[in-house]
Amino acid sequence: MSGREELIQAALRRARDEGFGALSVRGVAREAGVGATTLRHYFPSQAALHHAVATALVTTVLDDLAIEDDTADPATRLYDCLDQFLPDRAAATESWFDLYCTALAPDAAPSLRNVLHGAHAASATAVRRWLSILAAQGHLAGQDIDDQVAYVLAMINGMQLGMVVEPDRHDLSRDRRLLRWYTRKLLPA
Repeated sequence: MSGREELIQAALRRARDEGFGALSVRGVAREAGVGATTLRHYFPSQAALHHAVATALVTTVLDDLAIEDDTADPATRLYDCLDQFLPDRAAATESWFDLYCTALAPDAAPSLRNVLHGAHAASATAVRRWLSILAAQGHLAGQDIDDQVAYVLAMINGMQLGMVVEPDRHDLSRDRRLLRWYTRKLLPA
C-alpha cells in the first residue's frame, strides 16, 4: 500500500470512529502516525484530503459486478449496479446522514462540503462507467449518458434522503421497484 493509500485508510478509520467532522489534517496525521507535513505532501489542502476520502468511500463500496457480461440482460446488470446505492443496514444510512448533517451544518468548515462533492463525483463516475459500457455494447445511445447520470443520481439521492427523513415509513422494496422500472424503461428487452 502506498503512503497516500495508508493516509486515506487512516482518514477512513477516523471518519468511521469519530465522524466526518473529525477529518482534520492534524487528526488524520495523528491517526496515521505521521506528521502533518507528510500528510500535506500527499494532500496539499484539507479539501484535497476530504475529496480523496469521499472518493475512497464510494469506490470501496461500489462494484462493477457483471456490468460487462453482454450475455446477461442489460437492464438487470444496470439494476444490480444501481442497487448498491440502497443500503439494507441502518448503519449505512446513519453514516450517510452523518456526512450530510456534518457537511451542511451552518458551522461546518466549507472544505468539508468537498466530502459531499467527492462522493457525488465518484458516484457519477461509476454510473457513467456502467452506462458507457452498456452504450459500447449497443444497448444505450451514447449521447444520453450525461443526462441519465444526472437523472439516476437525483433519483437515488431522493431515495436516500427519504431513508433519513422518514426511516420508519421508508419502503426499501418500493425504491427497488422504482430502480427496476427505471432500468427497464432505459433498457427495454
